[in-house]
Amino acid sequence: MRANLAPMRFFASALLLIVCLFVPAGVRADDPDSYTPFTAGATEQTGLFGIWQKHGHVYIDLRTDQLDKDFLETIVPGNGLGASFIVWGNTDHLPAMLVRFERADDKIAIVWPNTSFVGSRAVLTNFPQSVVGAGKIVAEGNGHIVFDASPLYKDVLDLDHIINTTLHTKQLTAYRLDPERTYFGTVKAFPQNVVIHVKQLWATREPHVQPDTAPDARSMQMDVAYNFAQLPADSYTPRYADDRVGIYDDIYMDFAPRADLSIDRRLRYLIRWNFAPADPGKPSPATHPMVFYLSNTIPQRFRAPIRDAVLKWNGAFARIGILNAIQVKDQPNDPNWDAEDIRYSVLRWVTEERSSFGADSQTLYDPRTGEEFRTGILISADEAARAAATWRNVVDPVRYGRTTDPVPEQFIDDAFLATILHETGHNLGMQHNFIGHDAYTAKQLQDPNFTSKYGIATTVMEYTPLNIWPRGTPQGSFHQTVLGPYDYYAMKYAYAAIPGATTPDAELPTLERWAQAWSNPLYRYASDEDVAWKDGHAADPRVETGELTSDQLGWTDVQLRMNHALLDRYAQLLPQPGHAYQDVSVAFGSSLMRYLTLASKTAHFIGGQYISRAHRGDPGADPPVAPVPLATQQRAFGILSSYLFSDRYLQFSPSLLSKLGYSEWAGYGYVEWDTYGNLPLWAYNPPPEHSFPVDERIGQIQSLTLDELFQPLVLARLERNPLLTSRRTLGLDGFFDWMHRAIFTEITSPGAHNISLLRRNLQSMYVTKLLAVVNSPAAGTPSDAQALARLELKRVQSAAEERAHAGGIDEITQAHLALLAQRAAGAAPR
Repeated sequence: MRANLAPMRFFASALLLIVCLFVPAGVRADDPDSYTPFTAGATEQTGLFGIWQKHGHVYIDLRTDQLDKDFLETIVPGNGLGASFIVWGNTDHLPAMLVRFERADDKIAIVWPNTSFVGSRAVLTNFPQSVVGAGKIVAEGNGHIVFDASPLYKDVLDLDHIINTTLHTKQLTAYRLDPERTYFGTVKAFPQNVVIHVKQLWATREPHVQPDTAPDARSMQMDVAYNFAQLPADSYTPRYADDRVGIYDDIYMDFAPRADLSIDRRLRYLIRWNFAPADPGKPSPATHPMVFYLSNTIPQRFRAPIRDAVLKWNGAFARIGILNAIQVKDQPNDPNWDAEDIRYSVLRWVTEERSSFGADSQTLYDPRTGEEFRTGILISADEAARAAATWRNVVDPVRYGRTTDPVPEQFIDDAFLATILHETGHNLGMQHNFIGHDAYTAKQLQDPNFTSKYGIATTVMEYTPLNIWPRGTPQGSFHQTVLGPYDYYAMKYAYAAIPGATTPDAELPTLERWAQAWSNPLYRYASDEDVAWKDGHAADPRVETGELTSDQLGWTDVQLRMNHALLDRYAQLLPQPGHAYQDVSVAFGSSLMRYLTLASKTAHFIGGQYISRAHRGDPGADPPVAPVPLATQQRAFGILSSYLFSDRYLQFSPSLLSKLGYSEWAGYGYVEWDTYGNLPLWAYNPPPEHSFPVDERIGQIQSLTLDELFQPLVLARLERNPLLTSRRTLGLDGFFDWMHRAIFTEITSPGAHNISLLRRNLQSMYVTKLLAVVNSPAAGTPSDAQALARLELKRVQSAAEERAHAGGIDEITQAHLALLAQRAAGAAPR
């Protein structure tokens, strides 16, 4: 029987019509050379790759010999949020990735090969790579292959996480990518890279997400810049990193035969620039200098100090025989010059609704070797304003007893110098170093001759505070405006030529010898992981941000007294005639936070351990771990108790507190802003109350300090420290005794004492903390800490009940003590 073929013919014709509809205009699906007809009517840009634009769409044109070859890919925001450190061009969200284009049938897969595991062919078969997109092939021929770039519409940068985490959105009102309102933006082709911008639309149902800097906060367009670049073409020899010297390292796992007997397979290469001096055997110019361009967005007033700061690093390279290593140029007055051309490293000016940073380095490196290929710095437009406020509200009142205007130009310049010196150090591979202050004495920091030569710390990579001393005391440099001894030392380790060594292994004996200097305070290094106080991981109180001198406790005591005196004087100094009283609130709030933060940091000595990075055999090497002596912890606790737990220095005159208001000034529509448009919070977002919540601010820092002291890791150190030393140190029982005496002075000392608001709040917080330790201890809390917390609650209950019934106290104190006793009795029985 013959089949009826008519329906089949109809189906085939319909299928052919459907296929034709989905083939780009001018391309026949059965044409073996579809390249020429596809390009007809399309707009081309030619660079590292070809880029075609046609009918509002973008296509990538590869030569067939570019398939399965390695390139670099970076993805950055192409615009900023205008707040919250979501900044255009910021490379901090994603490192440079190795990228490869692989053909998969009728698609081109955009693949990130795995660069973390090296040294063996077996690595290729046992570790996965990532595929971040696959674009449909639309044309090929003449040695070219063209594919659809629409995979770049996807959230490869992970803005979903970046935006929602930064803005603390809730799940139901989080920003989500809207594909219907996402489209291609500008495309650019350069000799060594191509850039494709995608205009992604991020939407939320929440009308008031702070900071709402878009015209309609529910609809926020974020430009995402995809940058594909060729790999560095110069010869480069990686150099091994060392834990005693703070240079960024790129970490791999090594499966080469040499590592088969090693306990730790991790392989660490320095992240650094390849200056390639003309003759490494003698002083000679860099053949591949690090060249920065000052963006034309940087105001003329600040260009000189920024330029000077960058060029100061040449002094470190001259010492190791690399001349003219760093250069600074102005952005050319040339319409063809483009900051997105990967050949240029750019210093950029960033504006935000409320500044979230001072400056930030931008460093990109080859993930196979650690070789840097592009650097830069983002600079906040508010950096000068911050420096001016510091002069008016701190330096001038402390040193001269006044608030003057204008601010000295040199003070502004020095602030820029300090900031840009630090960020340029990051560009050169330098990590933070938060122990550099520990090498200098107070007397040295008060000597302008010393500080102008050696700085206020051994390194620009500290977060150094303002170096300011009370009136009548000698005064050195306010800022870190020169390279310190450690900076010269670290640059030698990272960049100095090692004669006769042509491989990383051949350099090791010399590098090992150079790295042995850690025990010398001038060359010590400790970084971000060493200031992780929030979770208790950090242990060494010498490693700290925002502190100075080798006697941190002595310096802190001086600064606290000076700050307290300053706080009381704001009522007389501010505001200037004709200015709003909000100026007093701003100055007072900033100084109060500085005071409270300094006081709270002394808690880091409690249960502290001095940590040494020195290796066995290094000159002057200390043990890796040594508990802080008891006398030092007692001294630190005395400062903490006096300045933060006591209310002696936290009582302020009514004449001052009554001046701490804010300027009430709403714009059009804000009286009924929930029903009038989508008005931004940055324009008018008043605090709940008109008076300054001084007790609340103090309570916040007290609470954070208690949280740090009761971290399980801190309690565990207090328990174990007596096992690590034959000297006297603080144990858990002593810690609870100290806390009891400091926090419950009014009920442990003889006589009847009324309890102030600040002290009542602190005592309530402490009981809450003790109850948490007993009833719902965090994982890792020692059982002895639970037992001692239970005993402490019983002591509080007994003492509070006794004092509440003894009389001689005011009604609110009596009520407070009764409540304390009741709550302390709430520890669940075991």
